[in-house]
Amino acid sequence: MNIFDERIQALQAQMRADNIKAYIVPATDPHLSEAYAPRFGAMRFYFCAFGGEDGTLLVTQDNSYIYTDGRYWVEAEMELKGTSCKLVKSGKPGVPSMASFIKENNLYPLGLDASLFSLKELRKYYLDSDHKIVSLDYSFLVKNMPSYPSDPIFAIDQKYLSLTYKERVDSMVKAIKGNGAKALLLTALDDIAYVLGYRGNDIYCTPVFYSWLYITEEGYLDLFIDSNKLPKDFNLPNLTIHAYDSLLAFIDERKDIPTLIDPSKTNALICSHLNNRIYASSPAYVEKSIKGPVEIENLRRINTIDGLAVLKLMKYVDDHIDSGFLNEESLVEYVDSVRLANPECFELSFGTIAAVDSNAAMMHYAPTKDKFSPVNRTNQLLLVDSGGQYYGGTTDITRTFILSKNPSKEVIHDYTLTLKSQIALTTSIFEKGATGHSIDITAREVMWKEGLDYKCGTGHGVGYISCVHEGPVGFRFYDSPDRDDRAELSLGNVITIEPGVYKDYKYGIRLENDLLVVPCNTTDQGIFYKFEVLTLCPYDRRGIDVSMLSEEEISWFNDYSALVFEKLSPLAKDDPELLAYLKKNTEPLSRNE
Repeated sequence: MNIFDERIQALQAQMRADNIKAYIVPATDPHLSEAYAPRFGAMRFYFCAFGGEDGTLLVTQDNSYIYTDGRYWVEAEMELKGTSCKLVKSGKPGVPSMASFIKENNLYPLGLDASLFSLKELRKYYLDSDHKIVSLDYSFLVKNMPSYPSDPIFAIDQKYLSLTYKERVDSMVKAIKGNGAKALLLTALDDIAYVLGYRGNDIYCTPVFYSWLYITEEGYLDLFIDSNKLPKDFNLPNLTIHAYDSLLAFIDERKDIPTLIDPSKTNALICSHLNNRIYASSPAYVEKSIKGPVEIENLRRINTIDGLAVLKLMKYVDDHIDSGFLNEESLVEYVDSVRLANPECFELSFGTIAAVDSNAAMMHYAPTKDKFSPVNRTNQLLLVDSGGQYYGGTTDITRTFILSKNPSKEVIHDYTLTLKSQIALTTSIFEKGATGHSIDITAREVMWKEGLDYKCGTGHGVGYISCVHEGPVGFRFYDSPDRDDRAELSLGNVITIEPGVYKDYKYGIRLENDLLVVPCNTTDQGIFYKFEVLTLCPYDRRGIDVSMLSEEEISWFNDYSALVFEKLSPLAKDDPELLAYLKKNTEPLSRNE
């Protein structure tokens, strides 16, 4: 028997002893973070062989199931082989949700850790008072549990921020009063980092720190954090420090005070300690997604630096593709080292993905030092998804490179189709009030017309020196229970456009840019917005079938290429070979190609 099945059996034995028919193990933390410290993901990874970040484990007394979406199906199928855990393809037509499965099979009493579920999420599992939901923490079964993170936090210089600390706090106070509350409890780590103007290193590639923040209508703040993380000069006005784990005792003393909380971001355990809850979207969540003039200026600047790093990777691959020593992991190391060599870049924004052919069909595949594929001419293509955390912004870029000297017509077709899809949404003009959900079809219809679909959103909001995935905006045509991204697109939002073609066990193609929502025009019919492309890096022209492009698409491509050359050439001027490579890869497309 494999180690995962042994562990599941130990969990099932404990469940039987406690009369629990089913137990849910999500991959998150008490702040309901998408990315989380190893301590909080340890339980899910301890009991299940699937290594993807996003997935929820359901254990019954006789079986175990991992629920994950289309980004991870191929990866999960491969990693679950040899174990008894069953893959449930969330979102696939005809596949019931976990809540439906539990209700239909009467898997009550149901056990879960209420601190890892929002009240909204927990309510999905409620049937009636006769079907009990019990809050249990079985993490004591996990051996070698990682410790709590303890790295120090650091301040973001005001020169990188449009609003001052006082202005951000005043905005929170305004929201408290505007919602008829007396206090606000912020639980999302990036919201807290935004308000305080500090960042941390508690989560890999996500500069946040574990804490809770309580703000009163008078503008007084109570911060719950491990005090050892605080720098010696930490001295924000009207702020009192408390131990991280003392929050519940604190709010128990204030449980009747009308308190503003975000129901999608506040865990159910905390909610149970507040008697007078006022529900509204976190004011910090909405405010921080709208970048001000200082943030926008810095984002334009750091995207040139970031684009140069990927340009260097492109040239490095072309220069060494026939060497015989390239592999996915070595290319990750190369582009990471180039990016981090710039003093503006203090961290990556996520673990770099470098994947050839069938590996690229797994959207979140990433090589490791023990698991990687060679990169050479026998491969059709290489997909690299990477980004950085800079003093001045957060980036996320994907480029797919053609490796074979004779790529198949299918690869060329699908690469060009992906480009067409990206251009379609990038060039769209939309009226104020539109959401990413309402215009997602602009990109996706290009794929749908050919019977193709990428099983994920077309794009996500991007934070500022913060989470690379940020709401409340996003592109998708369907509702995703764990994505709060239906807000209207506002001036100052930064959002990705990243369509792709993924053919299981064959190859994956993705092209991704970061874009800024900017004004277009105002008429007597309405106010209209458009997108400004922030990402600056050439495409691989060897993947383009020009005959598939319209004149408008060719014009856009050539304008974008000219912009890339204009912005990157000053950074490449001291490297004649790199400058020549940039010039070659940004020349205008013509019908003769």
